[in-house]
Amino acid sequence: MKAIIIIAGVALLLLIACDHGLNPEAEDLTPGIDGAVILAEDWEEDSEVRELYVAVFQTIPQDADDAISQFFQGRIKFTELIPPFQIEYSFSIDLDPGTYELIACVGIKSDNFFDFESWVLSGVYTETNNPLEPTPVTIEENGRVTDIDIQASVVYTIPLDF
Repeated sequence: MKAIIIIAGVALLLLIACDHGLNPEAEDLTPGIDGAVILAEDWEEDSEVRELYVAVFQTIPQDADDAISQFFQGRIKFTELIPPFQIEYSFSIDLDPGTYELIACVGIKSDNFFDFESWVLSGVYTETNNPLEPTPVTIEENGRVTDIDIQASVVYTIPLDF
């Protein structure tokens, strides 16, 4: 009789604890994006660009003053420093849920990150392959967007004066 009570108790515990069978719940993901920066063949190690970052803008800046304002308001998220001498770099940025209008590769031509006049736009995430048409990305709660690949080139390295 004791054995039946013990077996019934264990069975009840297993039923309560294993209500999803062999398929565990999907784990919660940290919202954000994952992708790669791919440098064009024309990118040379002696390029004037000393540092590269991926920058994520909630809204496309209207001009340089707007970009600087967004920067100091903390509305631009950056990857860590990417040395600009490899062919491809993977990146990952955790972001709050929402829509981001511009994901770009930003080059810096000086050794001073805060020398905003040395910032240049080296590439833009776009699904049309036109760097003048950035593709907005929407991040859902508990979701990540992958394959955010940016082609970076010294050909259209332009000052960030929007």
